[in-house]
Amino acid sequence: MGLGARLAIVFATVAAATALLVGAASYVTADRQVIAEIDSFLKERVDEITGGQREQRNGRGNDGRNNGDDGDATLTATAPDVFSPDSEVQFLDREGNVTSRSGSTIVIPVDEIDIEIADRDVDTVIRTIDIDGTDFRLITEHIDGVGAVQVARSLDESVGLLGVLQTRLVFIALSLALLAGAVGWIVAQRTTRPLRALTNAVDEVAETRNFSVPVPAKGNDEVGRLAGGFNRMLDALQLSQMQQRRLVQDAAHELRTPLTSITVNVDWLMMASDLDENARTETLGGIRRELTALNGVIAEIIDVATDSYVAAEFVPTDLVSVANDAIAQFHERTGREVTVNAQPTRVMGDPASLDRAITNLLSNADKYSPADGAITVDVANGSIFVNDSGPGIPEADRQLVFLRFYRRDNDRSKPGSGLGLSIVSSIVEHHGGRVDLGDSSLGGARIGFVLPEI
Repeated sequence: MGLGARLAIVFATVAAATALLVGAASYVTADRQVIAEIDSFLKERVDEITGGQREQRNGRGNDGRNNGDDGDATLTATAPDVFSPDSEVQFLDREGNVTSRSGSTIVIPVDEIDIEIADRDVDTVIRTIDIDGTDFRLITEHIDGVGAVQVARSLDESVGLLGVLQTRLVFIALSLALLAGAVGWIVAQRTTRPLRALTNAVDEVAETRNFSVPVPAKGNDEVGRLAGGFNRMLDALQLSQMQQRRLVQDAAHELRTPLTSITVNVDWLMMASDLDENARTETLGGIRRELTALNGVIAEIIDVATDSYVAAEFVPTDLVSVANDAIAQFHERTGREVTVNAQPTRVMGDPASLDRAITNLLSNADKYSPADGAITVDVANGSIFVNDSGPGIPEADRQLVFLRFYRRDNDRSKPGSGLGLSIVSSIVEHHGGRVDLGDSSLGGARIGFVLPEI
């Protein structure tokens, strides 16, 4: 079942439930009001009878009392023969026997409570009784010196009225449910139109793996923001896909050169069985160097592809201490002297990642500086810059050297994968800093980064 159908059902259910609740409350209120009005009528009628205000036959006056010569002013138990047809009237003597009733054939039942009221003056009782399958509202009231009078009125008219009201309330509830369901369906169709477009786009992306599928994003409501977020996600996925393809292509290019060199040297060793020891040693040394370079390229590719250098948690870090450790390792590996100009500075970062970034900067300086050329490191105010004495970096290439696998044409013969400065850029970016480069006072390039100082 679609979202539109579910919303239509919810709308219809809420409307029907609301209508039924309101209808039930109205029905109960109307029923109580009808009963209250009937009870009021019965009390008024009893007051009229006991007060002598009902016109009667059989020689009795309008006051309902005996006008005989004996002057007895007490209402007799044989008095009324005809009362108004809107009620049933019955008189009881003090023993509870029926002495007279109105001209109707209906016999009002006499219960123990009626006998008790006829015998002595107790509270008037009003209740609902059943007479031959018809509900009546009955009042019984004591009359001094006579017994009691009972007045009953049929509830058929009220029941019929309430039945009509009940039928209309059910009809209204059903009508409102159908109307609400139709409105809910229309609203759901209009509201879920962007969601259906989003669903279609998701299905197409899943089937075709084409991340350029646009999703209509209109409005600033939740659906519009969802569609806009999905478009941004598709853009990010498309960019990631392009970077992944470029990474694979560039990695294949960088790996092909050392593998080709190793293959050629191995083939040559296999064919040159009479090769002298020095030539064999030199060839094996070349293979060893190519394997070392190949191992470095593979390690850097893995780092770039998996972002294994990204710190999970940053801590306060002494940038001077990290730089000194990286420089000491660099000197031990290469034997080159590095001059350090440092001022105390602390940053929030991952020491291992920052060590990797500084090591890459030093390796880059070592690659482009002459063997006797100077290398200096400046550390201050959350920044570190490595100065080399190499040929420098032309203006046209300064925006490109931090890209993955980028190498200038005249650098193709030099060792390296073109990933060192790219890794530096990624580490600095994850630390919330920026990379920078310029001209060094030593004549070469000045490359480094700046991090927020604490």
